[in-house]
Amino acid sequence: MGEILGELMALFADGFVRTLRVARTRRRLAAGKPVRIPCSARSDGPGWPARYVNGGIRVTPGAASAAFGSREPGGAGPIALAAGGTFHAPEPDTWHDQDWAATAYRAPGTGQPVFLQVDSRYLPLLHLALAAPQAPQKV
Repeated sequence: MGEILGELMALFADGFVRTLRVARTRRRLAAGKPVRIPCSARSDGPGWPARYVNGGIRVTPGAASAAFGSREPGGAGPIALAAGGTFHAPEPDTWHDQDWAATAYRAPGTGQPVFLQVDSRYLPLLHLALAAPQAPQKV
């Protein structure tokens, strides 16, 4: 019984804490401050891992690029990701985590898309941060 109660407490606490972090990220983006959006990423392009790697995208509103960094030991270092690209349908058969929202991002001037998975609450922030590098917008 204690194990079930512990699992439920972790489930509800994670949702509450993640909601607070999303709200903080939204406020920082609206203020034009740099943020880190936790996600998993993979691509067939050069320099990118071939499998999904946990990490985060560091975004500065208005900047021409963002950087993906891995949190895994021995994972990918900071990999530049040009802002101003387009979002496409994800690759549904190879999702890293079925609980997260997935999208494919094609940076301008690149042939290979980067497949990203983020918590569904971060997805609108990721779209806004990567698709519009011109100036910070109201989130």
